[in-house]
Amino acid sequence: MRQEKCRQTYSAMVISRRRREERRRKFQRICCALSLGVVLLALLPIGKRVLFQAGAQQAARAKEFLESLEAPYGREGLSQGDYPEDLLELLEKNEEAYGFVTDYPNREAYLGKPIDLSGDYEAGKVPLLMQWDRRWGYDSYGDGIVGLAGCGPTCMTMAYVYLTGDLSMNPRAMAEYAYGQGYYTEAGTSWSFFTEGAVGLGLSGSELPLSEGRIKAALDQGEVVILSMGPGDFTTTGHFILLRGYDGNGFYVNDPNRNSTSQKQWDFDTLSSQIKCLWSIGKP
Repeated sequence: MRQEKCRQTYSAMVISRRRREERRRKFQRICCALSLGVVLLALLPIGKRVLFQAGAQQAARAKEFLESLEAPYGREGLSQGDYPEDLLELLEKNEEAYGFVTDYPNREAYLGKPIDLSGDYEAGKVPLLMQWDRRWGYDSYGDGIVGLAGCGPTCMTMAYVYLTGDLSMNPRAMAEYAYGQGYYTEAGTSWSFFTEGAVGLGLSGSELPLSEGRIKAALDQGEVVILSMGPGDFTTTGHFILLRGYDGNGFYVNDPNRNSTSQKQWDFDTLSSQIKCLWSIGKP
C-alpha cells in the first residue's frame, strides 16, 4: 500500500515536471516567433515600415510580456499559471489582443458592468467591434468566454446595431441570447444562429450561395453578409467575419478578431477559397 502511494506520488511529480517543461518550450517558440516578426517588419522598405510600425510595437510588447512570465518571479508577481493557456495562445497569434490578455487578472473590474456603445456607433455605418474588447470579452459564452469563442455573437451584434440602431444590444447580451436559445455548441456558434436566430432578433437571415453576384446584391440592398471562414487569412481553425460593403478594389471586412484585417480590402477569389458558409442579414 505504501509502495503504491509512493509510486503514485512519484508519477504525479514526473507528470508535473513534464508539463512545466512543455510550457517552457512552448513559450520559447512563441517568443522566437514574435522576435522574427519584429525583425521582418524592421526589414521592410521605409514606406511600408511606417505603415506597420504599430504592429511591430504591439509584437514587441507581446514578446516582452511572454518573456516576463518566464522570469523566476514572473511579471509583477504573476506567472504563466495566472493566465489560461488559450489566452496566451491568443496573444501568440494576435498581438492586437495584448491589453485584453494582460489585463485578465483584473477581469472582475469589467464583468457585468454596464456597456455603452454610443462611441462605437454612427448611423448608417456598421460598427467594428472586437470580441476581445474588455467590456465584454471576459464574460462567459458556453464553456469559454466571448473574447475567445464569441466571434459569431460579435458579428451578429455588429449587424443588429447597424440595422436597428438599438445600442442596448452588445456582444455580452448577444452571447447570452445565443447560448440561451441553444445556438452555442462545443464546436462554437451553430450556423442556424444566422437564420433562425436572426429571426428571433427581429431580423431576416438567409443562407446564400457562394456567388460574388449574390453577395454584392445583398450588400446593395443595405444588408450585411456574415461568413463562416475556414483556415487561411483569418483563422487557423474556424471564425466568423462580416462583409459590410464593396467597391472596385474589393470587399470591406469587419473581422471581430483583428483591426488590421478589417483595414484591408479583400477580393472575392481570396475570400471564396476560405468560405465554408455565408448568410445575408437584413431587415424583414
